Amino acid sequence: MAILVMVGLGLLDFLVAGLSLFIGLAFIAFIASILCAAAFFNNAKDLSS
Repeated sequence: MAILVMVGLGLLDFLVAGLSLFIGLAFIAFIASILCAAAFFNNAKDLSS
């Protein structure tokens, strides 16, 4: 029984770590895409004029 609980907690810990990593990477990717879009529009504005 105790081994089953330990395995269950280990699996839960792994899932929570994976989920937080996924959320963190998604947040970083979101910020990076906004910065890239801002830089692109800034350059496009300079080229068009």
